[in-house]
Amino acid sequence: MTRREQLYQSAFPYVLSDIFAVVCAYYGMLVLRFHSEWGSRFFTWVNVTLGVRETAELGLQLQSFYHLHAPRILLLLSATLILLYAFLDLYVGRRFIRRRYQARNIILANLGALLLFFAYFYLTRNAFHPRSLFATLLALNSVCAVLFRSGMAWLLERSGLIRCPVVILGDGEEGRFIGQYIRVRRPRGLEVASVLSYDPEEPMAGVLSRVESQVRQQEARMIVCADPRMTVARIMQLLEKSEVLGQEVKVLSDRLAVLVNEGGMAADFFFERPLVHFAIPPHEKSLVLRTRLAVMRLLALSLLILLGPLLLAIALAIRLSGKGPVFFIQERIGFNRKPFRMYKFRTMHDRAEELQAQVEEFNESGEGLFKIRKDPRVTQVGRFLRRFSLDEMPQLLNVVRGEMTLVGPRPLPKRDFESYYEEWHYSRHSGLPGLTCLWQVSGRSDVSFHNMCILDDYYLRNQSAILDCKLLVRTVGVVVFARGAY
Repeated sequence: MTRREQLYQSAFPYVLSDIFAVVCAYYGMLVLRFHSEWGSRFFTWVNVTLGVRETAELGLQLQSFYHLHAPRILLLLSATLILLYAFLDLYVGRRFIRRRYQARNIILANLGALLLFFAYFYLTRNAFHPRSLFATLLALNSVCAVLFRSGMAWLLERSGLIRCPVVILGDGEEGRFIGQYIRVRRPRGLEVASVLSYDPEEPMAGVLSRVESQVRQQEARMIVCADPRMTVARIMQLLEKSEVLGQEVKVLSDRLAVLVNEGGMAADFFFERPLVHFAIPPHEKSLVLRTRLAVMRLLALSLLILLGPLLLAIALAIRLSGKGPVFFIQERIGFNRKPFRMYKFRTMHDRAEELQAQVEEFNESGEGLFKIRKDPRVTQVGRFLRRFSLDEMPQLLNVVRGEMTLVGPRPLPKRDFESYYEEWHYSRHSGLPGLTCLWQVSGRSDVSFHNMCILDDYYLRNQSAILDCKLLVRTVGVVVFARGAY
């Protein structure tokens, strides 16, 4: 794929469209307010009706201000709206192929921006800016953004600039329906290049060989697995092959329902099954990934400094609760299966690890993990710390040291690592472990190890700055309500 094609198929055209919408809405608002007699009367009537400050006498001053400071205001508005659009999945490329509520999300984002600006004006006691101007501006922007985005989508699809040949694996009812859907709708430039049969009895090596042959022959850019009979182990083998081929993958399977039900990840649905999108995972040396990790380390260092007094208070409480060290340092398995020393506040009685064998029979998490809801080795202080995940805070030091990051698969002890029972489980070590993750906000200990690995693999293949921010925000809610913590 050429750089030009990559540019057209990225979020750039839609970002450009959204910025243009903000500019048009801004100057449309200025014309309506300051260069239209009808508009001037309308704003005066609104202010009088709502009982707010009359701004007619400030007309020339306001007009001069909004013309002079247009670049700064437009930059602030565009940045705020683009961030909100990103959080509402308006820049997700080919993640979805069914029609989504784009207009609704655009309106929600503009309402969110309006509330943010109103809150800022209230907190700063700013009485200069008429609130009706910003309400009008964002109302106009909502209309412009919907129209311009629709026009951009039509232009890109009709021009062939975002053409994306697809290889469909599965020629059953589901595969035929999805293939017909793509042929009729051509969502995001998708077009069916080839349809392959799938037999669960065929060795996976043969299936992958046929897929690879068609991908190369058709110069495909996406694989759609449309046979729900494929097992999770085989799905993961397909994902590994797609990574080598540089292909995005969509998988129709109710075996991945944990991503939607517990994980809260949005997905298309066909035949009441989720069609889950897996992007091409970033290379470990890519500039975008390295920048994200650097930002995470800087944020972790800032949190360590800001939370210093709380950390000292917790350390003192642990010291006064009984004998034993303040910190619990344990070997965990991290990136590329390499061990490292992870820091936690001690929540168990001293020498609790020596009693592991005696409580093994009470494990409540099944294969792969060791968890007991009421572990007798946990101290009273430790139970409180675990309930609100305060025992994990020293891992900020691991993040600063580059052994972990803020968002990534949770690092497991050697005991759990040695209990993996399927080869694909080890793929969760293809990225840096994290302080929080998709599993952490999806129920933690209430989610099985098998499903945890599915959640981790999904995150590693779809990771982005926006997804990290969403998971960090969700983590706050999970910690406050102690969901799945024990």
